[in-house]
Amino acid sequence: MKKKIIEKKTANEEEKEDKDIDKKTETTDDLNVYSIDYDDSKLNQGETKYPLSSPVHFHLIIGRVKSGKSVLLNNLYLSERFFGNDFKVKILISSTAYNDAINKYMLEDFDYVFSEYSSELLDEILNMIENDEGEGRFLLLLDDIIDSSAMKRGATAKIDGLISRYRHIGNGEIEGKLTIAMATQYFKSISVIARNNATAYYIMGMLPEMELAKISESLSYFGGSSKAFLDIFYRSKKEAYDFLYLSVEHLEARRNHTDLLWKQGDNMYKSAEQLKAETEIKDNNIL
Repeated sequence: MKKKIIEKKTANEEEKEDKDIDKKTETTDDLNVYSIDYDDSKLNQGETKYPLSSPVHFHLIIGRVKSGKSVLLNNLYLSERFFGNDFKVKILISSTAYNDAINKYMLEDFDYVFSEYSSELLDEILNMIENDEGEGRFLLLLDDIIDSSAMKRGATAKIDGLISRYRHIGNGEIEGKLTIAMATQYFKSISVIARNNATAYYIMGMLPEMELAKISESLSYFGGSSKAFLDIFYRSKKEAYDFLYLSVEHLEARRNHTDLLWKQGDNMYKSAEQLKAETEIKDNNIL
């Protein structure tokens, strides 16, 4: 009697397993992925300025001294041709803010200028933004701050935390109230978090071979390989103070905003052999 009960139980388990298998093999006719409807007015990202970034962005500007970084920053954030009229409040943190003559117009136009960075200052700025009513945006420009001795001692956590969520910083009703631009002399000073959240890169002037190698490895999705990236970089340098503009938002590489050098899809339908052959030709031209 006991044996029969065990056999019956086993049969029920087998029947259950068969049903489970049938469920696993069932398929649906519609496997499409659909967009999600949401109220994008609360994101407060602003109108597109293609080929520029949207008004709410995080820019990384990389270049040595005398490479044109300050001239670019003056144009981007003072001129109405770019983002000059997109911010309610402009804040500059730069150790050379009052020492560099080229900052004259920034000193006149920016609402707050600080020559020293601190975590407490960043907290005050964030608190000001979160308590500000309305849709007005704030610009935070960090000039050579991450190259300072304080940053090299590992004090980037606060800035990295801000960068990782800048798109969503707001007052509870509206997001997109913060834009960040960070200028630095060395690519190696930029944290992985900052690199992964950048809306666009500006690479100013010429750079040492080792620095270029690091950049090409990290940003090889522009071009499809490190070698292809280097080709894009050298093609962007025709005249003094030319810069390479890399838009992560649009996945494009340009010389000085105007000359399109590469765009997403250029390598999409090429075979590995074609890409290898093109890279070898470009390498010979570079050499």
